[in-house]
Parts: sequence; structure tokens; C-alpha cells
Amino acid sequence: MKNGKAKLFYQVGGSGDALLLLHGNGESSDIFAQQFPFFTKYFTVYALDTRGHGRSELGVKRLTFKQIAQDILALLDKEGIQRIHVLGFSDGGNLGLYLAAHHPERIASLIAMGANYEADGLTDDCYEETLGRYEELLALPDFDPEKTQLLCVHKLMLEELDLSAADLSRIQAPTLLLAGEYDLIRDDQTEAMHRLIPGSQKYIVPGGSHGFFVDDPKVLERLAKKFYTSL
Repeated sequence: MKNGKAKLFYQVGGSGDALLLLHGNGESSDIFAQQFPFFTKYFTVYALDTRGHGRSELGVKRLTFKQIAQDILALLDKEGIQRIHVLGFSDGGNLGLYLAAHHPERIASLIAMGANYEADGLTDDCYEETLGRYEELLALPDFDPEKTQLLCVHKLMLEELDLSAADLSRIQAPTLLLAGEYDLIRDDQTEAMHRLIPGSQKYIVPGGSHGFFVDDPKVLERLAKKFYTSL
């Protein structure tokens, strides 16, 4: 698919209601390789490499959640999808929150894993590491062909969240917030989102890391199936 100046890659499989899988920062849709076969039993699954990630081109000088949301809306329109279930991890979860807040008429439900709505919602160590990596990228020579893309992608975590408490309070879609017991997201950040999103559910995976669903795919399968069955 082409949107603007960028070609965007996505995979499709399965049948039934539409489900969109959104990966985290600096990743691709391949992060869901273990989940894709499971979800295609129940949904028509769309796994997108968001702009500037994986096999999708950047095509802009500044990458924002608004731009990626517009890409997703273009994908929905191209595929003739009015409303879609969203399952997002990390930055993909943040993007799911953005979509549910700003385009509620297009979002049927949301599962957000390891998401945050404030940049400093990361644990202290993770936030410091993110800032340090940003400074390293700034120090790259301007002629480095990857500098613009790497900076655009990294800034999504630090400057482009574009989410507020008011945004979360407007979310209407049934929402399940998941995080690992040892996540990179602070516990109080997950709890704050749970309080702000009306009717949301929250579950902390015992012993889980930020990428708990990669470590143990069955955990996500069980939790997602229970959530979708309740809709």
C-alpha cells in the first residue's frame, strides 16, 4: 500500500472480523509471528509495519502518531473496513490508545500491552536509557543516511506520544490493559490508564517481562480469547 510518499507493508490472513496487530518502537510486525496463526483462526488479521519501521518506508521528515494513525485509516479505507479490533504492543499499544481516543468510530476494541501515555511512564532505568540513545543518535553525522529515520522513530517515545488524561477518558471501546510484572512501564502508569479509561480491564502477567507474549505466547492467547469472548 502507498500513502503519500511512502510504501507501507502489511500482512493479511484469516477470516472474520478485522483485527489489527501493531508492533513496538523499532520493531516490525514479525514480533507477532507466534501469534499470527492463532488469531487468524478467529479474525481477518492485518499485521502492519508502521511507517519508518520494518519493510515500510518513512517518507516524512517528522514521524508522529497522527501520521501513523492516518496511515492506518488509509489501510482501513483501502480494505473496506469500517471498524477494527486493535491489539498493540508498547508503542503499538500507545498508538491503539491514540486511535481509540481520536477515531472512536473506527475502533471496535483495544488490547494494549506494555503501553504508556506519558513519556516518563517508563521505569527510571528505561527512560534514562531512551534519553541516552537519543543523544547518541543526535551525535551521528548529518550525512549518515539512517540518522533521520532513526531519530524519527526514537522521538515517538520521547516527544510524539500526543496523549493526555482527557484523551484517555474519552475512549469508548472496550479496553484491556496488559503489562508484565517486570515491565518497562511503571506500575502506576498502567494503573493511571486503567482509572482514566472508562470500563477498562487491567491484568498484570505474573513474572512477565515487557515482551511477555513473546516469552510465552499462550498467555496472550488465553487472555485475548477471554476478552474477545466477553465482547
